[in-house]
Amino acid sequence: MYTARVTAEGRLLIEASERLSTAEALRMISQGFALAEAGALTDLVVDVRQVRRGPGQWLVLGALIASRMEPVMRLAVIAGPQQAGVARRILRYAGLRDRARLVADEREAVRWFAERFRQRQEVSPEPGDVALREAEEIRPTAG
Repeated sequence: MYTARVTAEGRLLIEASERLSTAEALRMISQGFALAEAGALTDLVVDVRQVRRGPGQWLVLGALIASRMEPVMRLAVIAGPQQAGVARRILRYAGLRDRARLVADEREAVRWFAERFRQRQEVSPEPGDVALREAEEIRPTAG
């Protein structure tokens, strides 16, 4: 079982509980990404601390996450000790590296999102640099 909602801060929060079959986890992932894309949401939080059983097809779940995750999105998975091993494997199979993190609670997820935003801002080019590069890209060439 799971619920999905958008927080007041503009994050997608999905909370899973009890028994989560592979089929239900696939629906949860698909619907979560559809909501995120429709709302232009970049910060995704999945709380699996209440999951007691399942899912089983970790590689399939990781592949689905990898195929739906946009480059601007970040995924924080909140897991307790019982769920951490499975969550870690799914994230590893998704291959998201620095765009996904296993965290202990929502506060840690929010801190990580803020840290990632600051890092992205620090490496972002100046607006004039972008305009100059774009102008150079469309400059016609003789010949």
